[in-house]
Amino acid sequence: MIATSPQGPVEPPRAVTVLAAGRPVRAVWENEVGGLTFQVGVGDARQFVKWTPTDGGIDLAAEVARLRWAVRYTTVPLVLGEGADETRVLDRHPWAARTYGGG
Repeated sequence: MIATSPQGPVEPPRAVTVLAAGRPVRAVWENEVGGLTFQVGVGDARQFVKWTPTDGGIDLAAEVARLRWAVRYTTVPLVLGEGADETRVLDRHPWAARTYGGG
């Protein structure tokens, strides 16, 4: 899968805005199927929120499971939480919040 820095402004999904709770939000990564990674906050307190549309073919729950397993063996992003936004009828938008502070 190919991913790059977003070209132009990106409107954060509602789930990301809610998780940000007023902190600054900036899109830092976009993949070819519409998945986005956002930086929330700044400096040492920054966190990253990964979001993907349900029809994107990315299983964030599986990624979370792999990260939680790998943390015992190597330094990986610490998963802070996971969930799904259900603000649209028949559509769920998975997200996973994580930080790069250790593991």
